[in-house]
Amino acid sequence: MTLFMIFSIMLTGRISDWEHFTHFGGVSDILVEDSQFVGATSGGVIFGTLGADTVFWDSTWTCPGELSFSDVRCLARDESGNLWMGTNGGGIDVQLSSGGFQHYGQLEGLPISLKISCIFPDTTVWVGTSEGLCSKNLAYFDVWTIFSTGGGLPSDVINCIAPVDSGLIVGTSNGIVMLRKDLYPGSSSSWLSFPSASEIGALELLVAGDTVWVASTSGLYFMTAGQKWQIDATYPGNYPISLSYNEGKLAVGGQGDVCIFDGTEWRRGTYGLAGQLIQDICWLSTDSLMIAQVTEFSQNRASGNGVAIGILDSWFNTRPEGSPSNDLLAVAVDSRDDVWVTSNHRGAGVLSQYGWTEFGSQLPSRHQLFVCLADYSGGVFLASWHHGVTWLDWNGTPQRDDDVFINWDSENSGLLNDQIKGAAISSSGEVWFAQEPFWSTPSEPSGVVRLSWTTGQETTASWKTFEPSDGLPSGYVRDVASTSSSSIAWMGTELGLVKGNIFSGQVLYFAGPSQGLPSADVQSIVLSRNEDLYVGTTGGLVVLKAGEDAFIDVEDISGNINMLCFDNLSCLWVGSSEGF
Repeated sequence: MTLFMIFSIMLTGRISDWEHFTHFGGVSDILVEDSQFVGATSGGVIFGTLGADTVFWDSTWTCPGELSFSDVRCLARDESGNLWMGTNGGGIDVQLSSGGFQHYGQLEGLPISLKISCIFPDTTVWVGTSEGLCSKNLAYFDVWTIFSTGGGLPSDVINCIAPVDSGLIVGTSNGIVMLRKDLYPGSSSSWLSFPSASEIGALELLVAGDTVWVASTSGLYFMTAGQKWQIDATYPGNYPISLSYNEGKLAVGGQGDVCIFDGTEWRRGTYGLAGQLIQDICWLSTDSLMIAQVTEFSQNRASGNGVAIGILDSWFNTRPEGSPSNDLLAVAVDSRDDVWVTSNHRGAGVLSQYGWTEFGSQLPSRHQLFVCLADYSGGVFLASWHHGVTWLDWNGTPQRDDDVFINWDSENSGLLNDQIKGAAISSSGEVWFAQEPFWSTPSEPSGVVRLSWTTGQETTASWKTFEPSDGLPSGYVRDVASTSSSSIAWMGTELGLVKGNIFSGQVLYFAGPSQGLPSADVQSIVLSRNEDLYVGTTGGLVVLKAGEDAFIDVEDISGNINMLCFDNLSCLWVGSSEGF
């Protein structure tokens, strides 16, 4: 995920108070305690009260705020009532029953990545991480790896742990083993290996009576006392991920499905679960389940449909209100002061006086919306990769019947192709689009396109193009910035920076590395109010002062500069691979 930094152009003062708008729909773990519910999501921890078939949301914790890191992956309650929360990169936060929070990170012995997959608080607190199995001794964690256990662990990637009478079963990415009860983990003889499970990539473990079940990357496995691990060839689902057992019934959450085994036969349900991974599953009663969902294509579990209550083909989805995803690609503020965001795999959303309103199925595609540009009428341009561009006017109301959509692509407009990487709007309303060819059709037309129209009136649209035949060094155009002239724009390509006149087809300026760019591959460009041009490349950031010819390096900013944006305080926001 892109990390952001702020670079102040004017002495506007420090920004110190932040309000965090996050998404709570990518749920990894659920904890049901009587009528109370706790959920671990990529946006924080959510709390609710269970109803008959819904959740009444009470509160949320996130970062900044109560948590030290927002992306929470696992939950556990110890016998003292403390709530343990493991994160994907921030270590462990503990809400103490006596009040306040305790944090465990690298200083307390956890591995460097701080990626926590599971927690089992017992007399010893056991923690599974991406770099070994951890055990808490007083206030410090010891880390057990393949090396420090003498080969007792088959992998350092610990995905799940489960206690049994004879010890602790540990599921890893490369097999399942058991640490014998009360023995020292640092000795290979303390570990019992299961040859029949030597290559099982365990995702979840469940102990039900004398049977241990494991959801794995290669299928659903089980082992009864004294027997070998064996695959359940009758399991009808896809890619088992999560397990729950209640009164003789086994529920398995998978890739787009939930399956239930009653001891005799399997039943499978898929309705309403398309595109969702069931990361956790829990019986609420003998005929009701709760599931935790993550969107299949989202990176780092950044989005999902939240939690759902139901059974097989009858689910009610719910989550606290928030942004459409935590994997956001662009942001814009329209003339109504409503804030728009676009996501990688969950469409677009707008934050207004009515809260969040999402747009997904109404768009040609909800995936890879790299561009979000507000015009002066209240409308926004939303561009999904390989699907052209959509102009949307939602009229500032939560009702959907007054929404206006205009969809343009290379077949019904003057767009050169269907991939738009950047966009800008001039002071007189012309809209400029930066286009790249699709990877499988690199010879298709590409370059810069300008739209001139009476806003909202599709028949008035007039299109002009600026292509390699006009002097662009490459048809791979990453970004575009409009100038005070309606016919002139800056164009950033993979082979240099161009200033061109779209009517005359004339190149007015060209720059590459020999002219002072850190790299020829220009990723992003933006003009300040006084028309200083900031140019972000794969090699760093430079500025071309208005009326001058020489680029000036922007100090302390390096790496791949993939996003530039000025806010209303004339502060420059920089998206960098370096994460300053």
